[in-house]
Amino acid sequence: MRLFYQQKVIGKKSRKLQKIPFSIDEPVTTLQDLLVQLVTQQVQQFNEKMVDTPLHLYLTDQQLDDATQYGKVHFGEKKNDSLQSVDQAMSNMLQAFQDELFLVLHNEESLDSLTTPLTIQEDDVFTFIKLTMLAGRIW
Repeated sequence: MRLFYQQKVIGKKSRKLQKIPFSIDEPVTTLQDLLVQLVTQQVQQFNEKMVDTPLHLYLTDQQLDDATQYGKVHFGEKKNDSLQSVDQAMSNMLQAFQDELFLVLHNEESLDSLTTPLTIQEDDVFTFIKLTMLAGRIW
């Protein structure tokens, strides 16, 4: 089944959310089931990119011009070149959700619990909003 997800970080300048397609293979009955499948896919994609990184990195003139418009020129290399653990990523995701570091919306409806039952249809959209802490003192 094909679904979409969007990501938003509060405070970032990009206002338009881009729908990114992903598919689920196993039946999903709760939010936790969905998050487990999505995190597993993301870690696998990250680890595959690590293997496919070319040895000689270069930028074309067009890529250089595009990068200077955003104020950051880089070669796309990763600072951490080790493969990531799916289990560790799963643990981090569950802890972050319990600590309310991100919100999940299913077609604009907030999901507050990992055990929330889901009724998913083709082309549903899940939005992930990463919350940021405010700087300063409480009192």
